[in-house]
Amino acid sequence: MLRSSFFRRIIGTTILLMGFYQDGECSTSEEELVDYLTENYSPYVRPVLQDNQTLFVYYHIKLSRLLKLHWVDEFLRWDPLEHNNLTTVHIPSSRLWIPDTVLYQTADVNREPGTGVLMTNAVVNYTGGVYWAAPAIFTSSCKLDITYFPFDKQQCVLTFGPWAYTGNLVQMKTVSTTGDTSMMTPNGQWELLSMPVVENLKYYGCCPDPFSDITFTINLQRKALFYLFNLLGPAVFLSFVSLLGFYLPADSGEKVGLNITVMLSLVFYLLLGAQLLPPTSDTFAMLAQYFSVVIVMMSFETAISVFLLNLHHHDPDVDPPKWARWLILEKIGPVILSRFNEGGDSGQCQDTDFIKPTGSSQDDTDFSIISDLNSAALGNSLLNKLQLENEPCEKKNGITDGGHLFHDNVDANVEAEVGKNVLRIGNYIEKIVRRAKHTDLISQTQQDWMELGIVIDRLLLLIFLLIFIIIFVVFLLRMFYNT
Repeated sequence: MLRSSFFRRIIGTTILLMGFYQDGECSTSEEELVDYLTENYSPYVRPVLQDNQTLFVYYHIKLSRLLKLHWVDEFLRWDPLEHNNLTTVHIPSSRLWIPDTVLYQTADVNREPGTGVLMTNAVVNYTGGVYWAAPAIFTSSCKLDITYFPFDKQQCVLTFGPWAYTGNLVQMKTVSTTGDTSMMTPNGQWELLSMPVVENLKYYGCCPDPFSDITFTINLQRKALFYLFNLLGPAVFLSFVSLLGFYLPADSGEKVGLNITVMLSLVFYLLLGAQLLPPTSDTFAMLAQYFSVVIVMMSFETAISVFLLNLHHHDPDVDPPKWARWLILEKIGPVILSRFNEGGDSGQCQDTDFIKPTGSSQDDTDFSIISDLNSAALGNSLLNKLQLENEPCEKKNGITDGGHLFHDNVDANVEAEVGKNVLRIGNYIEKIVRRAKHTDLISQTQQDWMELGIVIDRLLLLIFLLIFIIIFVVFLLRMFYNT
């Protein structure tokens, strides 16, 4: 038993030592292979056996931040049987020849072209194939078309190619017709529509030989939900709120103030939209066009409000023009305001109470001619002028005996004195009647001017509402046509 246990321990220790030896041998074999491959290797020489041989480099991008390159290095081949059956080996990319591919549209001014790639290890197989997958961040300059902002689509072109080697020496090849977006992180502002890849062979004026490159076209569409709720929605709402200035009564004193307040709010949103967009003079965003048109329309609203306030407070000594009264009050007014249909002359004051009767010659008596009148005639004339209602003056004032105010037996001197007093009272009454008629005429003129302003207010409310709706519909149609 002791002897068998002893032999078991010896066998286990031998197997463990053999394992350590094999691992060390593998590690030594990989190190020897790397030293063997890079002993006389130059990373500055194109890895081809013949100088006129074209080296093909397969270039691919995987979103996000992953660059994949594959080419065949003629100087990195070996026989696996001579190196402990090793078929692949990892070599630092700094010790290998790598294509000097750069981004033609680079906008990174702080670094040299091509330095945005992390120099990771490359995987080399025994046939000379070099596979290099490196994290990379590129900063590119793209031309933006903000005409349909925030429903715009952008196209950014990324062109990669060798900087020094012509297409006869190094030629770029595509792995697939589209970029790899399987690991792309979703973005809250942009949506990736497509990413086609095309290989090109172009001639430039500097050199007689063509240059090879690969072009990735990134098609993006902006997500408009944020801008709809925070920019476009409030602007459209404010544009329709400005129409309430036409409905606001002129006596409130806030018609012009409301228009100016809303216009300043729209200017604020216009400046906010300008901050969200890159400064460019190539295109003019439709959203900015919409803001500009609405601001111009609101400027007209403010000017028209001042004109309507002038109508409301117009000089009552000047009558409205006949054409304005006929067109606005008689034709347009009944269509817009229903109260104009409730009796066409309801707005005009009926002054029948102050119209002089024409049935008697005594009604035309002039109180200034005292010598031609007696007291009785003066009394009768006064009573006739005071007859403002249909009831007989006798019933209203208790007058009998044919309407005479004095009895025949009154002394003549008393009658003369009374006649003078009656004459004075009649003059005062006549002045009161004339003033009442003048005041009523002024009130009627003021009412006409106010009615003109109200009808024009309602008419402009409908016109501007229709204009704003047309502008908004045209804006949406152009946006959806682009989408």
